[in-house]
Formats: sequence, structure tokens, C-alpha cells
Amino acid sequence: MRIRKIKSTRNEYIYAGGVWIRNFTKWGTKPVNESCMIPPQDQFLVVKNEFASKTLNLGNIAEEKFSFANVVIVSDGYQFVQKAELLRNLPANTAIIATNGALKKWPLMEGAKKRILNFYVVNNPYEDCMYFMPRRYFPTAICSSRTHLEFLKQYGGMKYIYDPTPERDFGFPKEERYYLDDYRNPICAAMGMAYRFGASKVMLFCCDDSFSEEKSAAVKLENGLWTYPQHLRSHEIIDANAYWLKTAGIRVGNYSSGPKSIHAEYITGEEQVKAFFEEVSNERLS
Repeated sequence: MRIRKIKSTRNEYIYAGGVWIRNFTKWGTKPVNESCMIPPQDQFLVVKNEFASKTLNLGNIAEEKFSFANVVIVSDGYQFVQKAELLRNLPANTAIIATNGALKKWPLMEGAKKRILNFYVVNNPYEDCMYFMPRRYFPTAICSSRTHLEFLKQYGGMKYIYDPTPERDFGFPKEERYYLDDYRNPICAAMGMAYRFGASKVMLFCCDDSFSEEKSAAVKLENGLWTYPQHLRSHEIIDANAYWLKTAGIRVGNYSSGPKSIHAEYITGEEQVKAFFEEVSNERLS
């Protein structure tokens, strides 16, 4: 495990997925992403989105105060619709943050134990972001200031924006109470939000990109499923963020079908999902 510390900004980083992942739980730092996540050919689009989003006069999530003891971060990974039934019985003090296609597919709006989403996180700057636009259900969205502008305009629910942590050579420092280190991945952004919301327990739920049948260029996982190499990289980055949550005294679990996590408890079934939130854990460190 490679750890890097920068005296001038007081930041520390862990190396994962080919990039340096910042300790976003450390206070008193100057937020800087040491790795370049925006390729040169995309920088104009990202800047254009960022400036255009400011014209919508949306509130910034950094200026709001939300508090949740438990947070579940949900994506639409392998067998998401079937596994989502487990979420009906989570404790009332558990916030559910959806990412990627989980909102569009959200199956828990019917039945005696309807379970609504607290937030939907989106940060896709490209036109294909519109693929995730829901048809009827619009919970509060927390959107990167770099999100595709038409998504921001057309989304039918309440919206906040967040500002991604500036890169050393790209980005515009602002006077925000805090930034979110998203690495162009909404799951990473949601993990930063969980920390800012004061969570003591965070669970990743179906946060994988796995499938059951072999496809061209796919690699086989230990569990017999398949995924693409770029998703292995995303997993490493997400797991590195789990490392920083864990160092802050936050319990992190992973009920997903991707590679096994190094820094999050590997959860394998329904009883473990329930027990994760029922068991008493130590208070977070900050």
C-alpha cells in the first residue's frame, strides 16, 4: 500500500487504480486532486457544463446540513432489482443514496413497506447522462456542477449541486465549505457525502458492473461472474475511498458482486445486511 503526504497542502493520498486517492476525511487541508481525471479532449465540455450550471441558481449541498447515522449507497449492479427487496426493512435512520441506473430501475415504490430514496447522485458530463433520467419518480438530486446541462434542466425534482475537488492542473477553486472527491464516479461522490452527513456506517449495495455471461474483452472474477478491466480500476478507486472512511472510524460494508474489497467488510447475504446495521459500532473519529 503506497501512501503519499504533501506538506504544502497537508493532504495524504493512497495509490489505487492508477491514481492518488485523497484522504477526504482529514480536516485543515487544501483540497487538491493530485491525479488528472479529465482528459484534454473533454476539458472544454466540462468547463462549459460547469459555467452553465451556475446559471441555474441551484443550491450547493455544502451549504446544507443533513445528518444520518447509516447510509446505503446503491447502484444497479448484478441482480439489483432482486436484491433491492432487502432495503425495505432497513432501520428508519438509514439514508439511501442511489447512483447510476438505480433510480430509473427503483423497484420499491409499491407495497406495504414502500422505501423512498433520500438522494440521487449524478455527475456524468456527457449526453448519455440522459439515459439515467427517470420517468416518474424524482427524489432530491445532488449533481456535480459538471453534469450534463440538459439533465439538470429536465430533472423534475429538487436539485443541489456539488463542486468536485479541483485537480492540480485543472479546475477552479471556489469559496465552498467543502468539495467532494468524485473521481468522475458518483459512488465516490456519495461516499464523500456519507462522511459529510455524519454517518457511522456506510454500505455499498450492488455497486458493481458484473454480468453472468462471458463477453469480448471481459475478465472473469473469483465469484464466477465477469466484468471489464475499466471496472476493476473503478473498484480499486472506490475501495481506496473506503480505506479513508475506515481510518476515520466509519464502518464500511460491501454487498456487491464485483471483486472482493480490501478495505470494506465483504457481505454475502440477507442476514449479514440486517446485522450490519443492527450491531453496535464505535463512534466515528471525526
